[in-house]
Amino acid sequence: MKLIINNKKAGFDYNLLKKEKFIAGIELLGIEVKLIKQKKVSIKNSYCKLINNNIYIFDMYISNSNIYNTKFSPKRRRKLLLKKKEINKIKKQIKNLNLNIIPTEIVLNNRNFIKIKFFLAKSKKKYEKRNLRKIKSLEKANFKKLYIKY
Repeated sequence: MKLIINNKKAGFDYNLLKKEKFIAGIELLGIEVKLIKQKKVSIKNSYCKLINNNIYIFDMYISNSNIYNTKFSPKRRRKLLLKKKEINKIKKQIKNLNLNIIPTEIVLNNRNFIKIKFFLAKSKKKYEKRNLRKIKSLEKANFKKLYIKY
């Protein structure tokens, strides 16, 4: 699978449950496929919701360039293509554990289909994010000290 876009912010804002990883197809227009393959897409603030036994992705931004002269909403909701068993599994875990569905990557598979990788995740509190930043800055400072000594 070839990586097109990665959502780095998801790992910072959420505790991703690594066991609960899913890969889904996505319902797109023809022009949207072209734009995604040209990497004119962002999933930075996107999220997924379960509506009427279907999972939709919201706030996935596909830039509309003037070259194609089409009018489509760049942030419209798009349906994720999953099997009923997977949807039911996700539905149970969301209700029982109070989890979110967060997209992390857009990939191109071997047959040139665009897929979305997403995880079930719990949102982090502000103090958890602060502690993480503090630890990273201390690690950088210690690395610089070690590098200077040798």
